[in-house]
Amino acid sequence: MAEFDFCIDAAFKAGKITKALAEEIKAADNPEVSIDNIVSDLTRQKREAAIQAVVISKAWDDINSHKTKGKNKRYNGLIALLTKDPTGRAGYDNVEYLAKTYTAEFHADFAEAMSRFRTRRIGFSQDEEGLRKLIKAIYGEKVDDSEIMGFGEDWLKVTEKIRNTVNSLGGSISKNEKWLMPQSHDPRSILNLGKVKSDINVKQAFNMKDIDVNLARKRWKEITIPRLDRSQMLDDIGRPLSDEEFDEGMNAAFDSITTYGLSKMDDFSSVPNISAKLSRKGSEKRFLFFKDADSWIEYQKDFGKGDIFTTLTDHLDAKGNDAALLKVLGPNPDSTFKALKGQIEKETGMTGRQKAFSETLFNVVSGKLNRGDLVTTADFMESTRNVIVASTLGGAFLSALSDVAYQGITTRYNNIPAIKTFKRQLELMDPSNEEDRLFSVKMGLMAEAWTGRANASNRFSDTFGTGATAKISEGVMRASLLSPWTDAGRKAFGMEFSSMLAENFSKAADDLDPRLLRSFDSYGITKADWDLFRVSKPLDHKGVKFADMLQPGSRKFHQMIMSETDFAVPTPDAKVRAITTGGLGRATVAGQLWRSFSMFKSFPITLMTTHFYRAAYQATNTERVGYMGGLMAASTVMGGVAVMAKDFAAGREPRPIGTDASLEENKKFLEAAWLQGGGLGIFGDFMFSDVNRFGSGFLSTAAGPVPDLVNDIGGLTIGNVQQAYRGEETNVLGEATKFAKRYTPDIWQTRLLSDSMFDQIELMADPKAQRRFNRVVRKRQKEYNQNYWWKPGDFPPKF
Repeated sequence: MAEFDFCIDAAFKAGKITKALAEEIKAADNPEVSIDNIVSDLTRQKREAAIQAVVISKAWDDINSHKTKGKNKRYNGLIALLTKDPTGRAGYDNVEYLAKTYTAEFHADFAEAMSRFRTRRIGFSQDEEGLRKLIKAIYGEKVDDSEIMGFGEDWLKVTEKIRNTVNSLGGSISKNEKWLMPQSHDPRSILNLGKVKSDINVKQAFNMKDIDVNLARKRWKEITIPRLDRSQMLDDIGRPLSDEEFDEGMNAAFDSITTYGLSKMDDFSSVPNISAKLSRKGSEKRFLFFKDADSWIEYQKDFGKGDIFTTLTDHLDAKGNDAALLKVLGPNPDSTFKALKGQIEKETGMTGRQKAFSETLFNVVSGKLNRGDLVTTADFMESTRNVIVASTLGGAFLSALSDVAYQGITTRYNNIPAIKTFKRQLELMDPSNEEDRLFSVKMGLMAEAWTGRANASNRFSDTFGTGATAKISEGVMRASLLSPWTDAGRKAFGMEFSSMLAENFSKAADDLDPRLLRSFDSYGITKADWDLFRVSKPLDHKGVKFADMLQPGSRKFHQMIMSETDFAVPTPDAKVRAITTGGLGRATVAGQLWRSFSMFKSFPITLMTTHFYRAAYQATNTERVGYMGGLMAASTVMGGVAVMAKDFAAGREPRPIGTDASLEENKKFLEAAWLQGGGLGIFGDFMFSDVNRFGSGFLSTAAGPVPDLVNDIGGLTIGNVQQAYRGEETNVLGEATKFAKRYTPDIWQTRLLSDSMFDQIELMADPKAQRRFNRVVRKRQKEYNQNYWWKPGDFPPKF
């Protein structure tokens, strides 16, 4: 040891190493191991620097290869590096859809377990005991279910696959056999440990001033530390942490968890807010090692965000996104993006709008949207919007019938049989058809509907959360058939696209349909790519061949299917979320205000950034007119179907159309069908009346439904108090009934019944109610020559 000290001192005096490095080596139990680790660390740094340089170079080449012309060429190229290129002129990987392919691959590896443990009975039933057994199986404990034991092995395999995938792309996650499970922390539950009052009050819900953070940290550590296995919590040299180092790490983990500081890493080679000796552990989730399954389960119960199933699936989703960020933007995505944007500004310039939007889009694909300090405020606002979704979108399935039009346009565009796709969609909606749904996930289509977090309401509004209101919202989406319809449509399109590719495996590229070749060109698929892919062994399911999206050489084809699926069943991508969230952190005041303002505007924006863009960027004017004409014709027809279905669900008789109607009546119907099918949805109503279907005016709806809710609450409470103070007549019971009717979750199948129930209460509580109901009937008759088969206020209906 003395010889090592002499050599180390000599190296320090010669300026070869720093004083801190010399002291670190001398303090090590085994200086030789310490030196090896330091050399390895330096090697990793060089590797990461090399990978970063290569990634930046490739990304710049991709940007310059974008096929648009003019000064916006490089800006368009940068946007196409982050999300799908609506112009169809990129031909290279983008973060968002590459992330979907990685996530789909991870879902496929864990598909059987996801199928068994997904929620049932419209989202309110789950095998919690089986999930606890799964955790025990993962921790190596024996359980009385051989299938669950197999699922435990599947989990360990997929998490090791994730680690190897991330590391192969430039990450540096150390292998530790004792790291078995992620943790999904709920910052609010942890911070509530610092309450200085017995209950959270309204003021706390918005500014957390009555939370003692130091007290919360102290109590969290007291509860958590006894559950941890300190023998596995080592520094980078492999030594057990000293008490000081361990406490430093726990404090840093607490700070990161409670501020969302590590919800997404900017730099995959190190971990912010955790000491240098704890770097490259992957995240604070690889710092906390629980000693057994029960300890992990108890922590999850006390401080987890969501249930066990959500914790597992969120980990798969997050790592899919991490892998894509690494591949496209390197070990330091933030640095790469800034370098690319800076170079574009220097060479061709960017407008202020372009700079702002590119930064916003990067915030979306990098996960920065989840950041911010006002965690409780964010949860409160999300819960409020979930209630609005549950009480408002119960009939959205009827609007979504227009999906058939977009599916038809997209299948035709890609040379896929439209009738077969729709037939498969209906088959996949069968609740008992788990076999086909499981196969679709195992072949590489994402298990979006199983995870619950990507529920169908996201097509119309940015939703988030795992609490009671999120479950109610998801339950409404499932019971109203919007979720099954959306999921079946997406899976059907993906399966038929894959089947069509398999059917063409016998053909050389030059013999393929020109429409398919056009799609290949849009996604950078070459003849060599096709020749490699078409010799792969197809999957066989019920006698039908499907191209295997998980085989080597399939990545480009996989991305193509994922991207085109969002055209077939219009679903917001990163570009739309950049608009509807403003790129602002979820847990910030500005972020929450923007989300409230943009609520229910996702769908029309999605159509504009998908089909409208695609039409505009067709090669010739004839093709542009043909695409847009076909889109408008198909969507108007299906919009008409949706209008009639919604009329029936509202208790109204069919509108007069065709030879039974006047020219003006036919014109109004076509306008309604065009607006409904064209995706304007809620805004289409303003073309025909002063208020929308939810009872609000244009300016109110433009501001979003949250201000409406605040106004309704104010009118019901403060408004009635003011009326009473002025000696005016109040109608608390009648207004409360209307409020309950408006904000009670319901679905279109039972809405008439629930509305009638509230109508009866309103008739008893408000003498003016019948006159108001009569005005509604007369207005409908006057404007649309339309009667009711179940009038407002009637119970039962009078035919």
